[in-house]
Order: sequence, then structure tokens, then C-alpha cells
Amino acid sequence: MAKTNIILIPDLIGTCPFKVECNPAYETVSDATEAWIDSYGIPYKETTHKCNLATALCFPHCSQSRLREICELWVLLILGDDIQDSVPISEDADRSKQQLYKNMVESLQPSGLFKPLTPFAAALHEWWQRILINITPGCQERFLVSFRAAIKATLLQSANQKNRRTVPDLETYIKFRRDASFAFMVLNCIEYSLELDSLDECLANDTFKCLVDIANDAISWANDIYSFNNEQSQGDYNLVSVLMHADPSLNIQQAIDRAGQMVIDRYADFERVQSELISWGTKIDTQVEKFVNGLAASIIGTIVWSFGTPRYFGTEREEVKRTRRVTLLAPEASMQENLTEGISKKAVERN
Repeated sequence: MAKTNIILIPDLIGTCPFKVECNPAYETVSDATEAWIDSYGIPYKETTHKCNLATALCFPHCSQSRLREICELWVLLILGDDIQDSVPISEDADRSKQQLYKNMVESLQPSGLFKPLTPFAAALHEWWQRILINITPGCQERFLVSFRAAIKATLLQSANQKNRRTVPDLETYIKFRRDASFAFMVLNCIEYSLELDSLDECLANDTFKCLVDIANDAISWANDIYSFNNEQSQGDYNLVSVLMHADPSLNIQQAIDRAGQMVIDRYADFERVQSELISWGTKIDTQVEKFVNGLAASIIGTIVWSFGTPRYFGTEREEVKRTRRVTLLAPEASMQENLTEGISKKAVERN
């Protein structure tokens, strides 16, 4: 390329075999969700953040009432994540973050003695009371497990950030990222949003679980590519920098290309593993088909949404979508410094 500070991101939309759709209730639900969030004193504008658009793209076939419930959850989680990310790294901030996340986990319980510490936890608690009316026992258990795992992974990521971003190996990172991305919760929400009640046996099947992991990886790795510029400017790591750490011969563009190919390979893996699913009988197979279609919608939906929100590419998102060219932001500390320091810390810890 002509400029070393410009990278070319992969075409993950044109290479994706899945059809993008948007839930027709998007605008109606978006207005209602914005009003509900505002009732808790939490500032939110859909025109700015586009969180509801993400949900409408990932859940195009659910009912209006279920779409609203999922929208409310994802607005809370995305805004909460943004606020936590904006807090400077310190011992006090780390303790506060742990306390606040613990309070959010505790909010997912039946009404009673729960005491919210923030408007986010109060809203999440009220939201959970409505969800408990319709959620199946199996889906409820899976949702709670996914939520707790995501919070634990988020806190671990924060600890790594405080300790100068110790970079894991690729295999470790992939396993960690599946929890930290909240993508498993997206998949739990597919089950709930489509009112599926017969997936317990399927979700214990190894092939089915593999398909879920593949969808999670595609969502998470695509997000790593799109968020890389912002994260590298802050000295943070994701899949791209993990690949560079694993293979020091890679430059940023080569690592971006490799990450992109990993996502594209996951598309093929998804279609292959889908074809290997066994039959559980007509009733369950019908629900499996809806769930698998929901997985595919979530993959393409999150990728398309990345260019519909200013979260990753700001006001230049349409131009980035057209050209795939991204100008790298100036880093607060070089990525290589952070990778090197992470390696040095691990060497010291071993001695």
C-alpha cells in the first residue's frame, strides 16, 4: 500500500453466504426501548449508538415483544461496557468494576432482597423479572451460565489490561474470547427470541455444540478485526495482535488478512457442520432449523451492523465499508512495546 498507516480490512460481507435481514419492528421497538432506558436515568440515543439496529439485524424473525426484550438487554450491556472501558486503569477503579459487575450478576434473580448499586443493575433486575415469565428452565440456566462466564472473562481482561496486557497464545485466546464476547448470550437469546422449547437434548450434542462455537468464533473474530484500530491505539490486544505475537514475522496487514481468512473459513465450517447434524424427529428438527438460521442471521447481522454504528469507524463508516481502507490511529503506546512487556512479565513470573 502507498501508506503504511493504512490497512485494508477483509470483505466479510461479500464473502458471507448468509442473507442479511432486518426485523420489521425495529423502529417501533427502538422508540420503546429508548423510552424505557431513559426512565432509569440512563442517557441513550439510538441515532447515536444504534444498539437496537444490531438486535434487529441479528434477530430478524422474532416477535415484536421478544425483540424489545432483547433490545433492552443489549442496550444495557453495550452502554455498561462502554462506561467501564472509559474508566482509567487503577486499583480503585478495578475494585469498583468488580463490585458493579458482581451486582449486575446478582440482579438476575427473582424479586426480593436485591439492592441495585447502579441504574444499570436496577434496569437489568426489572428486565429479568419479565423474562422469567416466559423463559424455559433450560434456556434460563444456559443464559445465567453464559452471563456469569462473560462477566468473569471481562474482569480477567480488565486484570490483563492493568498488568500491561499479558498476551495469551492463540488457543487460549480463542477459548477466552468465546466467553468475553458475550456471543454465547446472543445465542441464548436466539433460543428465547424464537420461543424454542425443545433444544435441551440438541445442545448436549457434540456436533451441535461445535456449530454454536463456530458461530461464536465468526462473530467474535469479525468484531476483533473491526475493533482492532481502536484497541491498538489504546495498547490493547485482540485476535490480530495475538496472531502477531504468535508469529513475529507478521506485520499488521498480514495479521489482519490472516484473521479475515479465519472468519471466512468459519463460514465454510458452519455450512459443513450444519450438514452433519443428526435428526431428532420432526418437531425438534423444525426448531433446530430455526435456531441454526438464527445463528446465521447473528453472524451476518453483527458484521453488517459494524458499518451501521459509529462504534468502530466513526463518521467514515460508509467510506470504510465501500473501500475497506482504514487509517490507523496513533497508539498511546506501541503494540510491540505492550507485547514485549507482556512476554517479559511472564518470563519474570516463571523465574
